[in-house]
Amino acid sequence: MSLVDVLTEAGHYLQSIPYFPLLHSIHCYATAASLRSQPGAVEFAHDHPLASLAGTLLIVNAGGVLGALTLGTPLIGPFVSPLNTFTAVIFWWLVFFGPADVFFNLYKIQPLQYVMMGARETRRCKKILDSVTAAAAVYPGQLIPMVLVGALGGCSGKFLQTTEESLRKGSSDLSRGEFIQISFVTKASLAIATLYTLVKSDIISLSIPHALLVCSKGVQRVSGVDP
Repeated sequence: MSLVDVLTEAGHYLQSIPYFPLLHSIHCYATAASLRSQPGAVEFAHDHPLASLAGTLLIVNAGGVLGALTLGTPLIGPFVSPLNTFTAVIFWWLVFFGPADVFFNLYKIQPLQYVMMGARETRRCKKILDSVTAAAAVYPGQLIPMVLVGALGGCSGKFLQTTEESLRKGSSDLSRGEFIQISFVTKASLAIATLYTLVKSDIISLSIPHALLVCSKGVQRVSGVDP
């Protein structure tokens, strides 16, 4: 088997990995743990559990929420799956209220963080690809909307963090918002969405599985552990 065949098979494998249960569960776990690491998050969750849960669900489903907003589909769409929502609720409870903080302390183990990071970045690349595909159906032949919607599929959580922070603190520091200080996640999402858009528009001669493999491995190499 040639190297090209190996890469093609690996790309097809990444493309075929289902979101649920593995990728979605790791995403919920890491998101809840990242939010709990914020100052005052634990106290807020104990004093206002419903608001804390709402903020977590918003970040977990950020890509679907902003994607629905830009594509003109129902905003409630990301929450219609009881299994996906229940999974997010379970991991929120385990991280914030689990006995002896076992699940939160487990998240701090660095080798485990790197494993979860690989899964999360694979999920991110797949979400960007799905968002570009969805945008292409709504805005056929329009490259800029495809890139922007695709990028939101991978970095929406960064843009909605100020909303979660407002719930938790009663206010947020807009000077640290994603529009002011663009993070690596947003820059990478824009780059990946641009590549996917050019591939789907036949401007670049590269198969989708190969593009997914390149993006997934590339972002895993240079990204940090936290989302």
